[in-house]
Amino acid sequence: MARHSSPFSAAASAAGYFYQARLALFLCLPYVNAETNIEVAIERLDDISFASAGSPRELLQTKHHTLRTGSLSDISPDLWKTLRVWAAAVANEPSLPNRTRLLLVTTGTAPKGSAAAMLRPLASYGPGSSRSPRTAQERLTHVAQTSGNDTLKAAFDAFLALTPQMRSSLLSAVEVVDAQPVLSDLEGLIENGLRLVAPRGKAAQARELLEGWWWPRVCAALSPSPARPIPITALEAKLDDIRDQLKRDALVADLAHADPSEADVAEYEAFRFVRQLRVIGLDGNRIRYAKRDYYRAFAQRSKWTREHVVIDQELERFEATLIEEWEPRFSAMYDTHKGAEADDALLQQAGKDIYHWVETEARGRPRSPARRRGSTEQGIAE
Repeated sequence: MARHSSPFSAAASAAGYFYQARLALFLCLPYVNAETNIEVAIERLDDISFASAGSPRELLQTKHHTLRTGSLSDISPDLWKTLRVWAAAVANEPSLPNRTRLLLVTTGTAPKGSAAAMLRPLASYGPGSSRSPRTAQERLTHVAQTSGNDTLKAAFDAFLALTPQMRSSLLSAVEVVDAQPVLSDLEGLIENGLRLVAPRGKAAQARELLEGWWWPRVCAALSPSPARPIPITALEAKLDDIRDQLKRDALVADLAHADPSEADVAEYEAFRFVRQLRVIGLDGNRIRYAKRDYYRAFAQRSKWTREHVVIDQELERFEATLIEEWEPRFSAMYDTHKGAEADDALLQQAGKDIYHWVETEARGRPRSPARRRGSTEQGIAE
C-alpha cells in the first residue's frame, strides 16, 4: 500500500532542529585544542552561536531542506527571514557587524548573479568572480522597495528601517554558506573530523560515543530560558575520554550500565547460576543484581563478537583465567567442608562467603577482556 506524508507532519521541522544540533557539533571540532574560552549555544543568541566571554563571535542561521531543494533567489523566504532577524539585532546593537560574523548556512543553493551568491565567503569564489556586499545591498534594497510579496513585508520593513550605512555594515558581515550537506551527510563529516582522535577504522564508533554524549548535553542546555552555552573545554574533555577508550589495545565496555528487561529477568530464573544462588540462601535484590550482571556481561561479549573487535581465542583465554582464579578458592572451601551433609548450614554459609568475595573483592580485579586490554570501564561482571 502506498504511503503518503501527512499534511500535518512535523518531520521537516524536526529534521531542522536535529540539523542545528549536529551542525553545531561539527562546527565545534575546529575549536578543539585551539581556543579554550569559546562556548557554543543553540537557540540562544541565534540558531547557533559561538561566543567568547559572553560576546558573540559568530551567529549562524541554519536552513535545512531534506531533498537539497531551496533556492536563495533575491525573493527567497529563507534569505529574507534571516535578514529580518539580523536587521533587528543590528537596529538594537549597531556595532554588532563590526565584531561578529553572520553566517547563513543552508542546504539550498544561491543562483548565479543573485544577491546571496554575492555574499558567499571569499574562499568560495574562483577566478573572474568576487564577493560584493555593495552590489548585494543594491539588489536587496530594490527588492524590498518594489516587491509586493505580503508574506515578506515584515522582513522588507526591518531591512529598510536600517540606514544605508547600517545596511552596508550588516551585509559586510553576512556570509552565505550554501549547498551544504543535509542532516544524514553530517555523520561522515563528523567522522572525518575525528580522524585524529580515533584509531584507523574506529571513526564511526568515536562519532557514536561523542553524539551519545552530545545529545543529552544539548537537551540540558536548551532546558533553561535562555538556553545555556556549552563550553568547548567540555567537548575537549569528552574527546580525551573517547581517545582513551579507543586505544588500539582497548575494548569499549559501552553496555556496563545496561539493564535487562523484565522478560529477561524472568527468563534467568531457570538458569543454573540463579538456582545455585537460591541453594545457598540468597534472595531479593542480590538475585536481581546477579541477573543484571549476567545480562550486561552476555550482551557486551555478544556485541564485541558481532563487531569482530575481540582477538582470536581472547574470550576463551579470559574464561580460562576466570576458572583458574576460582579453582583455588573452591578447593579451599571443599577441603574445609569435605564430608559434610548436603543440607548442612555450614555449607550454605560457605557458599555465601565465597559469593560475598565475588560481589566485593573480585569486582575490583581484571575480570573482563575490556579491563585486560586497557579499558577504563570497571563495570562488566561475569
